[in-house]
Amino acid sequence: MKWTANKAVYGFLGVLVTFACAPFANYSVLTETSPTSIPVSQGADDATLGQTPTLASAVTLTATSTPTVRPTITPPPSELFAFIQAPDGPLAQPYVTLIAFQSIPDALIEIKGIINSKEFICRGSPCALPVFTSSTVVFQAVSSSGYTSEEISATVRVELDSDGYYVFLDTVSQFAAFSDSCLRFWKIQDYSNPEWAEFVQFPYLLNTDKTLHHLATQLIIHGLVDVDGCPAGGLNVGLDWPTGCGLERATRKMIEWQNQYDEYIWLASSEIGIPPKILKTLIEVESQFWPGNERFYLDEFGLGQVNQLGVDVLLRRDPTLYQKVCSTVLDDCEIPYSLMPAQNQALIRGALVSSQSSLCPTCPHGLDLNLAKQSISFVARVLQANCETVKIIVDAHQSEELEDDPEDPYSDFWKFTLLSYHSGISCFEKAVIATTKSNVPLEWENLSQNLDCRGGEGYVDGVWGNLLRFDTYQYTPADQEIAHVEPVFAATQTPFPTPVPSAAQLIVRVFLDDNQNNIAEESEWMNSVPVLLQAENGMELTGSTVNGQIVFELAEFPIGSDVIVSLPGLYRSETIEVPEQGLIPVVFVFAQPTLPTAIP
Repeated sequence: MKWTANKAVYGFLGVLVTFACAPFANYSVLTETSPTSIPVSQGADDATLGQTPTLASAVTLTATSTPTVRPTITPPPSELFAFIQAPDGPLAQPYVTLIAFQSIPDALIEIKGIINSKEFICRGSPCALPVFTSSTVVFQAVSSSGYTSEEISATVRVELDSDGYYVFLDTVSQFAAFSDSCLRFWKIQDYSNPEWAEFVQFPYLLNTDKTLHHLATQLIIHGLVDVDGCPAGGLNVGLDWPTGCGLERATRKMIEWQNQYDEYIWLASSEIGIPPKILKTLIEVESQFWPGNERFYLDEFGLGQVNQLGVDVLLRRDPTLYQKVCSTVLDDCEIPYSLMPAQNQALIRGALVSSQSSLCPTCPHGLDLNLAKQSISFVARVLQANCETVKIIVDAHQSEELEDDPEDPYSDFWKFTLLSYHSGISCFEKAVIATTKSNVPLEWENLSQNLDCRGGEGYVDGVWGNLLRFDTYQYTPADQEIAHVEPVFAATQTPFPTPVPSAAQLIVRVFLDDNQNNIAEESEWMNSVPVLLQAENGMELTGSTVNGQIVFELAEFPIGSDVIVSLPGLYRSETIEVPEQGLIPVVFVFAQPTLPTAIP
């Protein structure tokens, strides 16, 4: 495929703003157990405010302190989602997990449904729904604010092995379609379907288990982890790194904390069209999932550590968002953002950035986690604005005479976007110009050699390395680690009943009635006939007849349960109900076909 410059879009560059890269401190964010340093971005642009733009007619940003105005922007209507998950086995008792969440987490949620004609309700999420045999489950989530999710139906299979129960989802009715919005805007084709661009169908498939030292430190400092008995309170002398004892104590909470945003990452990815693994990896590198404002002098906020220059790109690409924010701080918003006076632009930028701050003195541990979760869609939109700006810059400078195409333009464009998010669009544009002048393909390997912004190459390579290793850190919590609520059934039933063993015996007799007198005679008993017992809880017993009969002890079957007695291959079966005690006879009679007495 040949890249061609789209000259028609060049006129739009007149309202774009670009910035030169300025030196900044090289922060270290440890995203794994090894002390690998990755330069942390300043949220989209690390350029100096007031730097002369490189493109004609661009509006210059002026150095202005962040306004303290925090606008109240009306959020979109809340949406409610429900999912079903089969736990990894083996299990002592078989169940499926029902999960529900709301895009604006401000209401109580219940899950209502039917399993095998029995109604149930879960007053919370996640809910452990018992399934003692292969079942059909139909359910939906309902919130106290009046919202309902789509109705989900699933077929569940239960198998019993020597070490316990195994549960499988054979079918699930829901399916979430996804399209990478940046890929569409770039107008390039991708046939490789890389794993890093995959849209997982369920949020829990984004769960990870990563050792994040900054996150562990914050959890300890804010009292979310019990480090009683750890020397120095579980932290080093500088209080910026966990000791071995502190890290060990923080591990469980650290895993829980990094996965609490996955539902909202999944939702933002679905709505905005950003691959969810890219979004989660970006947040990990920027903040290690701690939504505090760690670099105050750069005015960077939230999970994505976005600053004023980062939202400037977004405001220029999203006029709807501009109108929402502008109306909260200015009386006159008829002028487009790009044509506003610099001081008004600064007021709007500052108001938008500060609205994403999760700091809350009156909230537990000083953080509004609900706001942090909702802000993930904002981070995704900033990333999307950068990917669109990247395409415009490439089209403006890409040479039409270049013969060689990039080998992997999909990966290259995402790396360009990460560079723009971190180091600014001016840094990216200068590198594009230098690379195209060298008459080499515009791909990351070549462009990274022409960067004059400190830390940009290391940032992109670090994020990309984490992204490629994403699946190696996928995490499935152990059964005992999940705090489930239990369903309440409309019929009298307990979620996990303790089976009462039966003292009964089942005797199966099989004979061939040669003389058709309906009496089993000594010569008519059928030997070595396989017999199978199948219970509704998945339990099975097998054996073969000896002298025409076989006896089964029913101690392993719950009293009152149904058991199918069958002769595999002979197409005979009968269902019994297990009693407390006694002897249950089941007789299978076979007869020879009646032969004609004379030839017709």
